Amino acid sequence: MDSFDWNRLAVAGLFSVCVLAASWGIGSVVIQNQTQIKSVFSNDSDQNESIDLASANPAKGKELATQQCSLCHTFNENGANKIGPNLYGVMGHKIASKPNFNYSDSLKKHQKESWDVQNLNLWLAHPTNFAPDTIMAYPGISVQQDRIDVIAYLKTISPSAPSSASAKDNSDPREKSNPEIKSNLAQGKEEFQQHCAVCHTDTVEGNTRLGPNLYNIVNKPIASKSNYTYSGSLKLKKLNWTESNLDQWIENPQQWAPGNKMNYKGISSADIRKNIILYLYSLSPQDKN
Repeated sequence: MDSFDWNRLAVAGLFSVCVLAASWGIGSVVIQNQTQIKSVFSNDSDQNESIDLASANPAKGKELATQQCSLCHTFNENGANKIGPNLYGVMGHKIASKPNFNYSDSLKKHQKESWDVQNLNLWLAHPTNFAPDTIMAYPGISVQQDRIDVIAYLKTISPSAPSSASAKDNSDPREKSNPEIKSNLAQGKEEFQQHCAVCHTDTVEGNTRLGPNLYNIVNKPIASKSNYTYSGSLKLKKLNWTESNLDQWIENPQQWAPGNKMNYKGISSADIRKNIILYLYSLSPQDKN
């Protein structure tokens, strides 16, 4: 290779270095004031939303928590820490305060706060927004209703959780001034056990028996429990379980919905029906018209 070739190589190398330096300089000027690109999971509205648990389904929340959280967390009392801490009793508890767990520094900055409904919502929506250096490699739960259900489940396993400020008083307002109503409610519970409990449960996470669970049915659409197969005659009832409809149903199920699956002759006593409906009303955490 003669001197001319060497000169060409030297010039080419110098040109390359100049181009690289120029590119870096231009890039630093253009990019230096750009803000960091947000995660695709980010949604600013989640940071400002206020939620309550009136629409919550704790049973669904338990299912979601088992599916999405149990790899890293346990939920039973005195459960062991895994990748993340045990979550029994977490609601109402101080943030980053479970013993024997090493929390991230950004989560420790929230130690003066508690895991209330709103903080749990923010955390579950975007963990890295709430605590940027968290070790929890989880993108969050994007659907608000799913977060509400999970939070409601966490509340059921948190004995010391405070009552929600937004929780609704589901008692009959007449109870406060009329002792007879309280007595009728107690009778309604007893009569439910006598007439209905063999086929129906009445608790938040009650199982399906011969009939569906009856927790929270007042003013809900008829034949709408997701884990029960209803008869065609009930599915045709495009109505809600109002007190009037419940009264007709309990009095004579086959007359009100011919061909339904409930093999029960009904309750002829209007007083007993009224007491049972009052009891069902007390189990339905919603606004009732």
